[in-house]
Amino acid sequence: MYLDPRQDHFRFTLAGLLLLCSAGTARCQTSANLTLVSAYTARGVALDPHPALQLRVEHDLDAGWYAGGFASPARLDGRSQDQLVAYGGRAQRLTSTLTWDAGFSHSTFLRGADFSYSEFYAGLTFGRSSARLFYSPAYYGEGRAVYLDLSTAYPLGERVILALHAGLLHPFGAYRDEARDAGDVRISLATTVNAVRLQAGWQGKWHPYRLGTASASPPALTASAGIDF
Repeated sequence: MYLDPRQDHFRFTLAGLLLLCSAGTARCQTSANLTLVSAYTARGVALDPHPALQLRVEHDLDAGWYAGGFASPARLDGRSQDQLVAYGGRAQRLTSTLTWDAGFSHSTFLRGADFSYSEFYAGLTFGRSSARLFYSPAYYGEGRAVYLDLSTAYPLGERVILALHAGLLHPFGAYRDEARDAGDVRISLATTVNAVRLQAGWQGKWHPYRLGTASASPPALTASAGIDF
């Protein structure tokens, strides 16, 4: 899943995890990813129709615990701003191919506090496929909603992967009178060239979720290039 205090929270989370990693009793693996996207789209909503540079940092701790952060430019309410996401949870293997995962995330917009929201999530991963359910008590600062994320990947050879995603958003209570069920799908091809992950694909939506005047129609074709370090 931002205010100025959120920026402090993001820095505190990363600093605290780094201290844990340096402790002699904890074994920690840190990973980071820098990605350039042609447009920032999430769950069928265009959060920024322009190219955006995004950063994700994640720390894996003992016993399956993890925490991390995500940062990206965004455009809501007709103005540019920054989005920060802090998240954490735990993943445990049930069998050699089945893993459960559960956690919490908080998303903040630095110049749009009213859009900030938190989510609880839980799901299962089976091989290359996953199903996760997200619940927010105030989705984008509005009402209760759940989002179901279904994703899978299929290798088309040694270097190319076909990635498929489908999502469904369902609002609750009085919020349902204002927002309808919304869905999104995405089909993309991914490969790695000289340590750079390249991805290009098509995305569609069904009754896309709208943030008032904040969200434009997401582009049908998208592309990205990312590097891990």
